Formats: sequence, structure tokens, C-alpha cells
Amino acid sequence: MKKAVLLTTVAAAALLFGGSTTLAQAKTYNQKGNALANYNVKKYKTVKNKNLFVKRYTFKTSYSNIFQTKPTSIHTTKGKKATFKSNVFLPVTYNKSADWGNPQAEALSKDGNTLYELITKNGSNRGWIVKYNLGKLRSKFGVSHSHMDALRRASYDHATKNMTSKDKQIMKYVKVGPMFNTGHGQSLAMNPKNGKLWFIGKPVAVKTNVQRVSTSSLKPITKINFKLKSTVTMGSNLTFDKHGNAYFFTYSNGGWAPKGAVKIYKGKIGSKSVKFHLVMQGLRNRPGTKPQSMAYNAKRNRLYFVSDSSISSIPASKLGKLKASQVEGSNFSGKREFEGIQFAKNGASYLLVNKGAELMQATNNKF
Repeated sequence: MKKAVLLTTVAAAALLFGGSTTLAQAKTYNQKGNALANYNVKKYKTVKNKNLFVKRYTFKTSYSNIFQTKPTSIHTTKGKKATFKSNVFLPVTYNKSADWGNPQAEALSKDGNTLYELITKNGSNRGWIVKYNLGKLRSKFGVSHSHMDALRRASYDHATKNMTSKDKQIMKYVKVGPMFNTGHGQSLAMNPKNGKLWFIGKPVAVKTNVQRVSTSSLKPITKINFKLKSTVTMGSNLTFDKHGNAYFFTYSNGGWAPKGAVKIYKGKIGSKSVKFHLVMQGLRNRPGTKPQSMAYNAKRNRLYFVSDSSISSIPASKLGKLKASQVEGSNFSGKREFEGIQFAKNGASYLLVNKGAELMQATNNKF
């Protein structure tokens, strides 16, 4: 890895939702040189995967009453078959109406019992992380089956200052982090090898950074400033495989790579520096208009590329030598906004969608 210079900065953490402030020590590393390995553009190729592109559309809401008690579902219309059903209706109001209505990313623990949700403040690059103890919320309060409205009611009652004793018990299993500069916020990802939580602070930029977030305080504790190279911008998504390798993807604007092709980058994010290389084979056809997120399924050892109502995936072991038949893709009904997908170690898949915010689970563990 490139040598990094350590700088120690003291930054005031933003106002906590309870009304107090804290002062945080943030370690910042400035990486010298390019973090992206050199490559020969003439050697770049794409695999001609099936075109399951979904155009940008107007997002639809899933509810007439926000306090839903029954699950909704979305299903595939083309490609690999899958059905997702509502599993947890996430809060949309906490301090004031719809202030939690803009989720951008999710990170899930291996056992599927802890969810980290990154929410941004509407119209800004600032936001916060909410940590849910899903295991307790499900077992004690039935938020995934018998009392699906309980979590949203508890957070709403917090906003109206009308919390019941049950509401207070529920909210003990919901931790709200402080506000900080999140960038777009799409890239929150957990490295399953060491349990570290990262996000890209300045996506779609040449001079960029990755930041590590404490899983206890839910605020950034490390920042690594770097550039890939002067002509390459950082993607807006991030994931890690079981070996600790980091990945992101972008769409090609044309030139030496076909316009719209999915370009995949693989590398390592260390404690002080990062390094990436371009995988010299991409996907000819992207899933949709906007790259919403990237994910990894350890059970199937596959990488996922998420766009709205369209998800593609590839076997990680075949990266760089893919055949078209190895690329899976699915289009979905519903016209929801797809924010991300995560997988538990048993292969259970959880899709984060918006309007309103909810976690949807696939009806089988084979997606």
C-alpha cells in the first residue's frame, strides 16, 4: 500500500438527537500517489450479459396508512425469479414528520440480527446512522410478524412526545447516532472479515476519502484521503467479500469502454491507506439508470449490482473471466426506490426500499 501521513484533527461532532454535543477525535490519513493500479485500456473487455435495463421512473409509495400491519410484496417480472415481502417497516418519523424518510444505505451483521441504516437529511450531504437490534425487535415485539406497526408507532410517538411504556421498551433497541457529513450516503458497508464499518465520504470525485464508522458511537473515527488517479472518479457504492476485499462499480461514459458498461474495481481498504485495481472485464449491460448500491452474498459467493427495480449479480470467483451465462439479473414490480440489499450468512437476503422505508426479505435463500 501507499505510504500515508497521519494527521490528527479534532472535529466537533454534530448535535445529537437528544440535544447534547460531543467532541470527537478523528484520525486522518493523507495517502500519497495514486491508489489505482495502472492498466492498459486496450485489454479491457466486457461480457455480453442479458439486457435487463430498467429506465428511471417516478417512485411509488407502498402504503395508504403508514402504520401498516400486513406485508406488501414485490416480485420479478423478468430474469431470475424472486419474491420479496415486507419484513420490518422502518421508522419514517422520529423528531418531526418524515425526518427519517430518506434512507440511503444498509449494512447487516452476519447473523442478520443487527441492522445499520444510514439516513440523510433531505437536500443535504449530512446524515446519521441508526442501529437496530433486529433480533430483539422481532422476538420481543413481533415487528416482523404479529405487530408490524410497532416500530413505526414507537418512533412516531417519540416525535409527538406521547411515548407509551411499550414504545420506550422498543426504542431501547434502536440507537441513533450523531449527524455528520455523509456524502451521498449510498456506500455504507461492513467488512465481514473484521466487522469494520466504512463509507465513501466524497463519491464521484477525484480527490475522495473513505471513512470508518464506530459500530458503538455510530460516528466516523478514521478518514483516509486519497485519489484513484487524476482521470478516474470514485464510485458511490461499496462492498466487501468474506476475504476482506473491497469492491465498487461505476457506469462507463463511453470512450475506451462501451457506454453504459459496468466497470468493476477491486482492492483493499487498510487502516491507513487504500489500493484498487480495475477488473479488466466488465458487464456490457447495466441493470438500470442509477447505480444505487453494491453487495456481497457469502452463501453464494456472488457480487450484486443494484439499481431501481433491477439487480444483477456475478460469481466473485469468476471475476475477470465471466461467461454471459454466469451473470444473473432480475427486474421487479412495484416501482419502489431500491436503496440496497444485504445478506445474512445463511443466504437470507434483505432488500432496503423506500417510500416508505422498509426491509423486505426474499421468500427463499437462493437469490
